[in-house]
Amino acid sequence: MKESLLQYLVCPTCRESLAMTVAQRDEQEIEEGRLQCGHCKRSYPILKGIPRFVETDAYVGSFSFQWNVHRKTQVDSLSGHAESHKTFETKTGFTGSDLAGKLTLDVGCGTGRFMEVAADAGAEVIGLDLSYAVDAAYANMGRRRGIHIIQADVFKPPFRPATFDAIYSIGVLHHTPSTREAFLALTPLLKPNGVIAIWVYVWAGEYSKRLDRVRKLTVGLPERLLYGLCWVVVPMLHFLAKVPLLGRAAYHVPTSNQGRGLAWDVMDTFDVYAPRYQWKHEEPEVMGWFKEAMLESVSALSFPVSVRGRKPAA
Repeated sequence: MKESLLQYLVCPTCRESLAMTVAQRDEQEIEEGRLQCGHCKRSYPILKGIPRFVETDAYVGSFSFQWNVHRKTQVDSLSGHAESHKTFETKTGFTGSDLAGKLTLDVGCGTGRFMEVAADAGAEVIGLDLSYAVDAAYANMGRRRGIHIIQADVFKPPFRPATFDAIYSIGVLHHTPSTREAFLALTPLLKPNGVIAIWVYVWAGEYSKRLDRVRKLTVGLPERLLYGLCWVVVPMLHFLAKVPLLGRAAYHVPTSNQGRGLAWDVMDTFDVYAPRYQWKHEEPEVMGWFKEAMLESVSALSFPVSVRGRKPAA
C-alpha cells in the first residue's frame, strides 16, 4: 500500500477517517499494518501490501482461485497481446486522454489487466475486488506508480461520496447478488461531471438458457475439480464441434473458443460455469439504472451490454 492511498480511504461502516499504524514497510510500499477508525473503533489489516476491508472472499471464491492460477493470462504487458486495451476502449468508451490526471476506480479489478490500461492513459487508479485476486493484481501491478489495490465489498466501498472522476466495471457487477444494487452503490462515489461506464452480461435468449442449464450442474462444484474438468471437456467439445452429426453435443454445452489458445478458453469456460451469481441483462434495463441514479448523457456502446453516463454538475 502506498501511503498516499490513505487520503482516499474511510471506514466502510461509518465513513469516518482512518489512522494508520505501520508494522513493516520498504521505500515504496507499506507491507503490513492496520487502519483504525477513531469513530466506530473498527480496525482493518494491511496484509501483503493490501488494505483488507473484508474478512473473507464470501461468494467469489471461484475468482480467488481463477485469477491466481491465471495471473498473467489476460494482462497485456505480461502476455504479449493488446486484448485488454482493445476491450477497455470497446466496453467503456474511454480513450486516450479521457482518464489522464483523473482519479479512477476499477470495480472488480481481478488481476489488474484494466488498471494497467487506465494507468497507461495517465489515470491514478484504485482497484477494488472482493476476491483474493487482489494478491495477483498486487503481484502484477501493485508497486507501479499511480496504482492502488484494496480488498473490499462493492456494497460497502471504503470511500466518501464524490471521490472519483471516473469509475468503470467490466464484467463484474453481474457476479454480485444484485447487479442493479451494486451499480447504485457506485454512483454516489462520482464527483460532479464524473463518468461511470459498465459492461454486464447480455441476455442472449437460447444461448443463455443453454448456459444456465449446464450451470445448474457446475455451480457449487469444488473449484479445482471444475477447473480440471474444463481442461478435459473444452478441447473435446472443440473437436466434436467440427465433426458432422456429433457437433450437436458441443452445441448443448457452450464453451469458449476465441482463438487465443487453449489456456484462455479453459479459463473463460471456467469463468462462465463456476461463479455463484451470473445475471444477464438487456440494454433498456441497464439504461434504466443510469436514469434511476439521475445520471445524464447516458449512452449505450456498441458491445452489449455496455452503458456509460455522467453525473450532473453541482
